[in-house]
Amino acid sequence: MSWLKKNWSWILVCIIAFVPLLSLYELANFNFENNDYDFLIFDDYEYPPHLAEEMDMDAIPGIKFAIHTTGEWAIRFLIAILMCTPLRILLGWTSNLYTRQAIGISTGIYTLLHFSLFIKYEGFFAVFSEAKLVPGFLAGIIVLALMITSNRRSMKLLKKSWKKLHKMVYVAAGLVLLHVILLEEDWLVYTCILGIGFLIRYKPIRSRLEQIRKQKV
Repeated sequence: MSWLKKNWSWILVCIIAFVPLLSLYELANFNFENNDYDFLIFDDYEYPPHLAEEMDMDAIPGIKFAIHTTGEWAIRFLIAILMCTPLRILLGWTSNLYTRQAIGISTGIYTLLHFSLFIKYEGFFAVFSEAKLVPGFLAGIIVLALMITSNRRSMKLLKKSWKKLHKMVYVAAGLVLLHVILLEEDWLVYTCILGIGFLIRYKPIRSRLEQIRKQKV
């Protein structure tokens, strides 16, 4: 019971990361028999009736839904890892190393899935066919590098360079925002959340917020 109490946030991250994969699994068909067809095929994703009426379409190819879903969750987990410090400053919430690692690894896994599915559907060189796709590709490379080095062994091996490398997460966030803006997705929500997070980190604001929080305790 004490282990559960201590690691509840890590367990919660794992559950949240797992749930979206269920919707993709329901659409996925695995081919183990006929080599003439792809190993992985997605059924079309059917929109709920209210969305179908609003968007004037009943369904989209399952692979497109999978690409969109994995991309959305990669961004959400990236924002979550960047909001750990602002939440601690603002509310006093603390997250242990394992929880932050779980969020970081979830970001990396969804990034890898997003990139892999895109390559399967469009091909690798399609990444460079449009300017709006390149920032996402560069952000993905950074995120995957951070995921690979999110362990104690890498920290010991890289030493001071480890912190410098992991500060590249801010570059990745900027590239992701650019990617989403160019795609004309829901960029405003992500920009506002990250903007508020960076404002809270700003030293004068951070000091004032920490002072206010301590006075309330």
